[in-house]
This record gives sequence, C-alpha cells and structure tokens, in this order.
Amino acid sequence: MTDERQFTITRVFDAPREAVFRAWVDPDQIARWFGPKGVHTPRDRISIDPRPGGAWRLVMIGDDDGGEYPAAFVYREVVEPERLVLISSLLADPHTPDERSLITVTFADLGGATEMTFHARGYTAAEEEAGLEAGWGSIFHKLADHLATIAAYDEPAGSAGGRE
Repeated sequence: MTDERQFTITRVFDAPREAVFRAWVDPDQIARWFGPKGVHTPRDRISIDPRPGGAWRLVMIGDDDGGEYPAAFVYREVVEPERLVLISSLLADPHTPDERSLITVTFADLGGATEMTFHARGYTAAEEEAGLEAGWGSIFHKLADHLATIAAYDEPAGSAGGRE
C-alpha cells in the first residue's frame, strides 16, 4: 500500500481559455493571484520559464507574520492554451522537485468561459494534513477574482461592465 495521495479541483472561470492559461504563465499576473488566503507572492520573488524542462520558482509571503514559503515547479509539458504538466515541490526542498508530485492543469474552452481542471498526485499524508488541497482551493478563489478584474478592465467603454 502506498502513502501517495491525489485530488482534483475543477473550476469554471468567466474568461477565455487563452486568458486563463496566460494567468498561469505570466509572472506579472501570477503575482496578483498566486498564494492561498493570507499569503501573497511579490513579483520580484517569481522566476518562470514556461517550457518543458523550464522552472517556476516563487516565494509566498505571509500577510500577518512575513513568513516565507518557497515553492518550485518544473514544467514537463506546456501545450498552449490547453495544458500544463508540472513536477511540484511545494512543501519539500524547492530546489529539488519531487518526481512523485505531479500536477496537471487542463483548460477547456467553453465558448468564452474556461473549465480548468487541476489534478495533483503523489503528495504525502503529511502534506494532506497540512491542508494542501484547501490551499490550492483558496488560490483558485484568488485566481477567479483576478480574472474577473481583467474581464472588467477589458469591458468596452459604455458597457454595463463585468460578466454574469
């Protein structure tokens, strides 16, 4: 019996698939949404090279205590705007991604909206107890807020603004 855990989170965003994908690979956008509630990720603490073999490193900062939470990912696949596959070391040494921790993010076009499916496998019971799945869920709430801000900003002048 293995200690390996997995989970899937599916969210629908009221934004085009290209915009949702871009939010995952643009460091300026990542700085606006990445990190669970109570944590932020400064732009100067993000480095990203979104290509197979490229790395994505960041340091999240606790809003209350200034604690630093490093994370690192290595891209296995980048299929714009359909899929990202990454090796994660979220709770392990950020300089040595754990081959067991695999994240797959797919982006399905729903005709102006996007269904994002996030699947993580290979994490441990300790990471599960630390709230890994809830943390990602919180991150995706912030992503939804970020995408809504972009959509509102992109509305033509004189429109009602926002999207239902």
